Amino acid sequence: MNNKTLGIIVIIVGVLLAAVSLLADVLGLGGDPNAVGWKQLLGAGVGLLVVVIGIWYMGRKAEKKE
Repeated sequence: MNNKTLGIIVIIVGVLLAAVSLLADVLGLGGDPNAVGWKQLLGAGVGLLVVVIGIWYMGRKAEKKE
């Protein structure tokens, strides 16, 4: 699998993690639907970090094998 494909997969996982974290109350996974809790913000932050790692990974050049 090349870097671009792997990077896209990591980005998709990060976006899904952030979306599920922020929509946890709406999906019935959280508590109060009128407030965003610290766990949701932490999950969204981790999801954003995973997206950034995926973008970084897409930009990497393939290593040459000797």
